[in-house]
Amino acid sequence: MVWIAVACIAAVVIEVGAVTDGFGIPGLLQPQGTSSPPPTGPNPNPYGEPIVAIWASVAYGSSAQPFPNITNTNLCHDCPLTPKENTAYDPPVAGLWIYFNVTNVDATSANLGNFSLNTSGSEPALFELVSVVCCYSPHGPSYGEVVTRVSFTPGMTFGFAAYAFAVSIPYDGTTGYSLYLNSTSP
Repeated sequence: MVWIAVACIAAVVIEVGAVTDGFGIPGLLQPQGTSSPPPTGPNPNPYGEPIVAIWASVAYGSSAQPFPNITNTNLCHDCPLTPKENTAYDPPVAGLWIYFNVTNVDATSANLGNFSLNTSGSEPALFELVSVVCCYSPHGPSYGEVVTRVSFTPGMTFGFAAYAFAVSIPYDGTTGYSLYLNSTSP
C-alpha cells in the first residue's frame, strides 16, 4: 500500500512538472533581459522618411497674442528626425513625441486648446495626433493629463507632450515631411 501511495505521488509530481514546463525552472536559468522582441508587422516607414520640421501655430480669437513662443515656431530642435516604430499598435506605426513649452506673456488669463495636426505633402492627414498631455512644471515633471484646453494665468508656463503617428509613410523623395501643430486661443 505504501508503494502504491509513493507511485501515485510520483506520478502527480511528474505530471505537474510536465504541465508547468519543468516547474518553470528552465525559464529561471535563462539570462534575464533576453526575452524575444514582440512580433513586428510591415515597416511603417520603409523609406526612412524624416520629419524635417514641426511648426506650431495659434489662431487667436482676439487681438491679444499671449503665446508668442509657439506662434509660427519650429518645435523640432532635433530635426531632421525619423519617427520610431511603435509595436504597441497592431499593425505597428511610425510615431514621435513632440515636446513644447507655452508661456502666457499677456497681463490677463488666456486659454489654449483645440489641438490638431497636419502634414505637408499630398496627404495632410498622414500623421494622426493621438493626444496632447499636460503639464510639466518646475515643481515636479509629470505628463499625466490628456488635455483639449488649458487655462493660463498671466506669466504661467506649462510643458506639453504630444504624440503623433502614421500607419504608413510613403516615399517623399529627398524633402521629408513637415508637421503643423495647430491650436486656438479664443
